[in-house]
Amino acid sequence: MALRARTQNDGGDGPVGVAAPAPTTAASTQRLWRPFSYRPPRPHEVKELDRYNETLIGAARRAMWSRRRLRAAADRVVHLSDSFMRLSEAALDEEIETAREAARRGRRDHEARTHAFAVVREAVRRTIGLRLFVEQVMGAWVMEDGCLAEMATGEGKTVTACLTAAVQGWMGYGAHVVTVNDYLARRDAELNGPVYKRLGLSVGVVQDQSRPGERLEAYARDITYITDQQLIFDYLRDKLHAPLQPRVSSLLLDEVTDTAMSGPRELWTNRIVQRGLYSAIIDEADSVLIDQATTPAIIGAEGGEDKSAQYYYTAAELALKLRRGEHYAVDLQQHRVDLTDAGRERLAEIADALPPFWSGPRRRAELVTQALVARELYHLEDHYIVRDGDVHIVDPQTGRVLEGRQWQLGLHQAVQAKEGLKVTAARETMARISYQRFFQLYRRRSGMTGTAWEVRKEMWSIYRLPVVRIPTHKPMIRRHLPDRMFLDRESKFRAVADRVAQLNRTGRPVLIGTRSVEASEAMSRLLDERAIAHRVLNAVRHEEEAVIVAAAGKPGAVTVATNMAGRGTDIILGPGVADLGGLVVIATERHDSRRIDRQLFGRAGRQGDPGQAETFRSLDDALIRQCGIRPLARLLRRSFAARRLRLDAFLWWHAQRAASRRQALTRQMISKADLWFDRALYFENR
Repeated sequence: MALRARTQNDGGDGPVGVAAPAPTTAASTQRLWRPFSYRPPRPHEVKELDRYNETLIGAARRAMWSRRRLRAAADRVVHLSDSFMRLSEAALDEEIETAREAARRGRRDHEARTHAFAVVREAVRRTIGLRLFVEQVMGAWVMEDGCLAEMATGEGKTVTACLTAAVQGWMGYGAHVVTVNDYLARRDAELNGPVYKRLGLSVGVVQDQSRPGERLEAYARDITYITDQQLIFDYLRDKLHAPLQPRVSSLLLDEVTDTAMSGPRELWTNRIVQRGLYSAIIDEADSVLIDQATTPAIIGAEGGEDKSAQYYYTAAELALKLRRGEHYAVDLQQHRVDLTDAGRERLAEIADALPPFWSGPRRRAELVTQALVARELYHLEDHYIVRDGDVHIVDPQTGRVLEGRQWQLGLHQAVQAKEGLKVTAARETMARISYQRFFQLYRRRSGMTGTAWEVRKEMWSIYRLPVVRIPTHKPMIRRHLPDRMFLDRESKFRAVADRVAQLNRTGRPVLIGTRSVEASEAMSRLLDERAIAHRVLNAVRHEEEAVIVAAAGKPGAVTVATNMAGRGTDIILGPGVADLGGLVVIATERHDSRRIDRQLFGRAGRQGDPGQAETFRSLDDALIRQCGIRPLARLLRRSFAARRLRLDAFLWWHAQRAASRRQALTRQMISKADLWFDRALYFENR
């Protein structure tokens, strides 16, 4: 059930979600919440015949913000803000109150927005000493208009969000600034806190260790900094605490007095923490909305030890007795394993010596197929790590551990059995929602990231977020060297290590990007052999992520990292590094999407700094294996022997495109599943 929270001055554009009575804190004493039933918006259903029309509409929305028009609007903000520099503190307070009142009344015209942004920009200058560039104002302007701003790394997205968050915080419904990890949420709140305080706004931060009371207070603030994971799981927990009736009478809640706290308010309204889903400003939006889109958020009850654990162990042993190509076939492109007729016959022979449980052909085929999937398609230090005697899933897009997540349909148990670990029972699902569906519930969405242009069509069709590119403040002077290709991974890694040794002798810092934990550890061993001091950042070694990345620009620094390479943390060049040519980023292979490659390359060349990007690739890279290994590898080897590198570039582009389209299709299927769940379980979302 979802409720809508309103203030006394509500004009009908309130937040979506579960509305809780506001706690008696300084941030909420002036609010009066009146919950009533509200039907959340449905997922955007796009028919096949309407796709071209949807694409044209999204393109038209992006075209509305031409660079000339956008810069003119930002110039007006900067000009007005500069005139505020002569104001006294008391006079600025009057301007702040004028902007706040306009926001509370729902004014969104250009004049009101120009004045509000100018006031916030001046407050930023007076409190933290930063004068926002025109380009930063441009980014905030499009976000306030419900768009996604693509801003290059190092352009100051953290402070840019302050403009939009302040204006939406003044509206009184609560604005959520969503980040990708707890460190960034805490850092951004501390950095912008003085600005919000000067503007009369309260700020809250939700961390992983926050208790329910602390979460309740943080959500009651005007602006809340929080990670996507904390936000979505708080929503699910609130949903579990809410009553199951499809509608709630606001009159019933209003009649509950302080002397009758044993009623509904005592049962559930004091246990929920969120007060609604009105505005979400998403940092690193492509990571949250695209990379995490296929990951469902699930709250489940722990099942303890699985009573059928022995069956998973037996299936893992049976899988070792089957031969690939003869008894089963592996389709890397479709990510599946199929038993052949010979494989089924082989299992039938083995089953004669096993207990009666294995006599059922369908049952044993399903268990052994799952064991083969675990062995052939899910690899240690690539898809998961083993820590504290259990399997922890690694996000392939970010390289981070997905804490508390499990694969479904017995796959997690099959992987545990393969590793010889204790097999735990599958969790009973109590509440679930996809990332796509959750962020569709917000009344207002906006965001910022350095890489979103490649997924601009999805951003529009799924989230109604037009992507607008913001120019850099200074020209980009990063150099991209031609890719270097090798026959196998071993020769490629040795070449990378030799290249790092060469650069290290000159004093230039180097950031080496790897695809998996295993690859980062292998590269680390090669650097150790060459006595090159370095630091490793991956899902296993992640405790000092921000510190490691922040120091990656010092002279002679060598950093090996997976895709988690500190998104949101700038790599600032040390003394004399710019004269040497800046940071060198080396990619050890191409990723499934060019967008991920751009994320890595964006670590160098920030704010006009010099930098360099290089790519080393081999014919047995994961991208090639997953996209039609036999014909593609054959063509690549012939091309490599003949040195027809143009053909190589085309085939790699084709492989990336195929992988991106496959992932986009998966996200589309998730969206359709969300729509089906909404129709089948409509009573649950009313």
